Amino acid sequence: MPLTEQAMERFKKALRLTTPIITLYDAPPDESFAPLVEAKGRACSFCYYPNWLRGETLVVRQAEGGSFMNPTNGCPGLQSHLGFQKKYPPWMANFLTDGKNGAPMGEGLKASPELAQEWLEKINYPQPSGETILLGPLRLAHWEKARTITIFADPDRLSALMTLSAYWSSDPDEVQAAFSSGCGMLWEVFHSHQKDRPVIGCTDIAMRKYIPPEIMCLTVTRRRFEQMVNFPDDAFLMKTWWNDLMDSREKGKSS
Repeated sequence: MPLTEQAMERFKKALRLTTPIITLYDAPPDESFAPLVEAKGRACSFCYYPNWLRGETLVVRQAEGGSFMNPTNGCPGLQSHLGFQKKYPPWMANFLTDGKNGAPMGEGLKASPELAQEWLEKINYPQPSGETILLGPLRLAHWEKARTITIFADPDRLSALMTLSAYWSSDPDEVQAAFSSGCGMLWEVFHSHQKDRPVIGCTDIAMRKYIPPEIMCLTVTRRRFEQMVNFPDDAFLMKTWWNDLMDSREKGKSS
C-alpha cells in the first residue's frame, strides 16, 4: 500500500512515538528540504540528533579536500559509508584494533588487524547518484528519493519495531544486528544483504554519546517501511497487552 500522512499518524499513534523518524535521501538539497544544516569538519552524523529533533535536514556533501585526520564534510567514516570515499588509509585495520603500523590510535574493536581487514574487504559501498546525501525528516513529496528510513526509539518501542518489521516473515533471523559504524548502518550494510532485512542501529560505541542513553534505532528499506506503516488492525500494536505496557510506562513517569 502507498504511504500516506494518515497512515503515518496511525503508526506513530500506535507506538506513541515522539522520537525522530529520519530518512536518508539520495538527492541534492533544495528549499523543499529546509531547514538545512551542513555536515562540517569531522563531525559524526549523530551529533546532529538535536537538529533532527528540530525538523532540520543534514546535508552531507562529497568532500573535495581534507584528509582522514582533517576531514571537511563530516567524519571520514561517514564519507566512506555513504559511498563518497572508497579507500581507507593503509593502517585502517590497525586503527580499528592495535594502533600499530602508523595508525594515529587503536580502537580495540576486533581481536586482530587481520580480522579487521577481512571486515573492511567485505564492505559493499553504496553508489550515490550525485554529490550529496540528505538525512532528515520523512517527506512524502520526496519518497522516491528515499533509500532507508531510521526510527529512533527506546527499548520498549524498539522491541515493537523489531516485531513489526518481521511480522510478515517466519525467519527468526529476519532482523540484523550488524557490526559497523553508526552511519554504516543507515545505508551501507544494506548493500551486503541477500534479501531485504531490517537493521538494529545505534550500537556503535563512538556515536552513542550524541544521543540519549535510552535511545536505539531500527533502519529499514522503503518497501518494508510502507509495510510496517500499513500494519493490519489485528496486529499486536492494536492489542491491549501492548497498550498496557505503554500505559504502565506513562504511569511510572507520572508517579
